[in-house]
Amino acid sequence: MRIVVVDNVMQVGESVARALDGTGHSVAWALTPELLGGMLGGGQRFDLAFVDMDFGRMSEQSGLTVLRHLGAVSVPSVLYSADSEDSRLLFLLAAFQFHRPLGLLSKEAPGDDVRALVEAVAAGEQPAARFRGDRYRPPARDRGAPWLDRLIPSTTDLGIWEQLPHYSSRWELARTAHVSERTVDNFLIRHADTVRELERSFLHRPDPQPVAVPDAALGRRARTTLLAPLHAFAVMHFRFFRDPELRPLVEGRRRTAGRL
Repeated sequence: MRIVVVDNVMQVGESVARALDGTGHSVAWALTPELLGGMLGGGQRFDLAFVDMDFGRMSEQSGLTVLRHLGAVSVPSVLYSADSEDSRLLFLLAAFQFHRPLGLLSKEAPGDDVRALVEAVAAGEQPAARFRGDRYRPPARDRGAPWLDRLIPSTTDLGIWEQLPHYSSRWELARTAHVSERTVDNFLIRHADTVRELERSFLHRPDPQPVAVPDAALGRRARTTLLAPLHAFAVMHFRFFRDPELRPLVEGRRRTAGRL
């Protein structure tokens, strides 16, 4: 198979190539989503891609753009992510919800795991359970909504998330997101529990003391207490909320839901 590793760190591509040395598979490397797009547009074809999700300062695009490029030419993908980077959580959830990669492999995984995954794909088999990344996949329909549907149920919510990393007061947030302060208050009340549950489930945060979510009818000071933790969450994930791929995905999801 011809394999491409899409990552802004050269050593990552080299480690995959070393792991597959002697197996008959060839490995190419693309530094950014833009470079991969050029390779595909230039006629290069691949049988599998290892995809990082965040390219740092190398590109404003992300692994979501890479997955879109690959999907357009029917190249299967495996997400290739570092275990310690909590800021990539929402990227991983979005990748599995909107693009359905074959699986997920840690960059800390040994070469044996790289070979095992590649050989399974080459044989037309499903990757072993430990490579599938099932915890990031959307739940069955009867088991609740996907995490991102809960975090970003509308483009209005997305507009607030986009501005939230930069502002820590209700009125500034309302002004820059072009919504009312009441809309901001409702946003904070709706998402407080979801963010706590998400961090508890994926980031191994300690279970906090129960905090009563203030009713919309309560005072401004009570509602403002919810702003700080959501602001901190938005700061951690600011690249995700500003990703150019996200708004079209949210809008497309809403159009699809409207036809059901």
